[in-house]
Amino acid sequence: MITVTDLYLHFGQRALFDKFNFFIGSDDRIGLVGRNGAGKSTLLKALAGLQAVDGGHIGKPRELTIGYLPQEMAHNLELTPWQVAELAFAEARTLNASIDRITADLERCTSDEEAMELATLLAHAHERLNAIGAADHDMQVERMLVGLGFVGEDMHRVMRELSGGWRMRAELARILLMQPDLLLLDEPTNHLDLPAIQWLEDLLRTYPAAIVLISHDKAFLDRLTTRTIEVSNGKLIDRKVSWSKYVELRKVEREQQMAAAKDQQKYIEKTQELISKYRAKASKAAFAQSLITKLENLDRIEVEDEDLRKLLVKFPPAPASGKLVCEVRGVSKAYGQKRIFQNAELTIAKGEHLALVGANGTGKSTLVRMIMGEEPFEGEVRLGHNVIIGYYAQDMPERMEPRRTVLETAEDAASEENRPRVRAMLGAFLFSGEDVDKKVKVLSGGERARLALCCMLLKPLNFLILDEPTHHLDIQSKDVLKEALKSYDGTFLLVSHDRDFLHGLTSRLLELDHFRIRDQHMDILELIERRKALQGADIGKSSARVKEDKAARTNDQRDRRDRDKERRRLQGQVEKAEKRLADLEREEKDLQQQVMKGGQPAEQVQKGYERLGQLAQQIAESMEEWERLSAELDALVAAGE
Repeated sequence: MITVTDLYLHFGQRALFDKFNFFIGSDDRIGLVGRNGAGKSTLLKALAGLQAVDGGHIGKPRELTIGYLPQEMAHNLELTPWQVAELAFAEARTLNASIDRITADLERCTSDEEAMELATLLAHAHERLNAIGAADHDMQVERMLVGLGFVGEDMHRVMRELSGGWRMRAELARILLMQPDLLLLDEPTNHLDLPAIQWLEDLLRTYPAAIVLISHDKAFLDRLTTRTIEVSNGKLIDRKVSWSKYVELRKVEREQQMAAAKDQQKYIEKTQELISKYRAKASKAAFAQSLITKLENLDRIEVEDEDLRKLLVKFPPAPASGKLVCEVRGVSKAYGQKRIFQNAELTIAKGEHLALVGANGTGKSTLVRMIMGEEPFEGEVRLGHNVIIGYYAQDMPERMEPRRTVLETAEDAASEENRPRVRAMLGAFLFSGEDVDKKVKVLSGGERARLALCCMLLKPLNFLILDEPTHHLDIQSKDVLKEALKSYDGTFLLVSHDRDFLHGLTSRLLELDHFRIRDQHMDILELIERRKALQGADIGKSSARVKEDKAARTNDQRDRRDRDKERRRLQGQVEKAEKRLADLEREEKDLQQQVMKGGQPAEQVQKGYERLGQLAQQIAESMEEWERLSAELDALVAAGE
């Protein structure tokens, strides 16, 4: 489908892509991984045709359709999610117009070559029209929006009334409904809750398209990808395994590479000793020269550079607080007619590590803002003695002043006693050298997230409230943050939909459901298993019948593609048979005229009549073949109607 050849891109003095070469096939499921800033999103943009490069080539078939979901995009705020999703079927209108135009051109064309090309275009247009299933688009739109978490009237609210996360969901619905040949997804789970992530997983497992996926959710990658491409230090590493297997494979490969390089170095040193020993002796000079030539022609084994930079997150000792950190009593909250909490209760004790979980819209971020005093409510929220809160909001990276530098932002956040430690802390969060003088506005999403976390650690804290802190963090950085939280001696309340991040991090979950806060003393994976039957309560159940319908649609689409492929094959054979028949009849006519002229040698006339006999036989066979192929083609067309 897509062939990438010698792709090259420079950012300043740094080669972001240093002659990348790879191929994306029609059945590929690729996880695109690498550290923040390595160039993953830029590569995805280049594949989508939205990023200029300095050199190389990206080859695509003319008829290839691509669905691209970036991390950030401009939205038409006057449309509703339903209307955004319906845009997927705008292609159907274009296809119908194309079919009419191609059909008219086919009727007027005069050459076999042109007819063949037009027939191929016509077949592809019909194939795409069948694949996107435009006939039942209302049902498809509703099913997709419900699956992604939209409930009732939310499907018909204008986008300007929705948060950025819900706007991205509407765009994701549009892209999935397009049924493109290739899906390019940049962190599609960033704004999804656990039930929606699981629903999307189920959908993508059988989705009839090639997929290139950027995700920092290890579980999501492992369930959906069978090939991993890593972008690292301007190089590209491509292995046909999922993420977890890739990590193990690269570890083994690097160990083997280092061992081979070590053995080669021993050989080089030994050879150099022999050269030094014999080069001065006239009788051994030729031997020494042969050794020198061998070393010069030796292919040196180079151990691939590994990006060993690592976050050094370690929370400072938490100042002492009272035994009771936070108490929520009889809290109620509603937005208009939509109730969020009704007499909710919660007690958080010193040293507890808790996570808030539940479907989007159940009030996780609302509860956090209520504790922070950013949201009005009914009831009481009381903090304990000497509780010092460190708050990381979902939009914390966007809250930072874009015109300030990294260093200025950190210095503003630091307490007086921590000001001398600012540069050291920034270095621990991978901001070193000239990086500290960068403006916040030029930082990537991952770099802003790291800076926001760094700012939190520049003051003494004993109660951390973290609302989706792993958004935009790469896999390695998430692992470091997880280990730091495990060893934190203070209290934390965490909101996250990342299963791998939550697994083993907390033993007490606060599940928000039916306007209350329910204590669940278990790990996240155990809760997911227990709640599978209830997932659909908030996002619309993915029932067995819906799954069967989806599987049936997928099978229908494949059957249609197979029929169209067979129809194109038969059409091509019919046209070849017609051309062969026309050529034979033309030769027969010309030969008859030559034989009838007279005045030719008897031997030549005899050969002419023999050839006419052969032609008559070949014409009869070609006619029979044409009739057979035409009958098969007519039967196939009739079966597909």
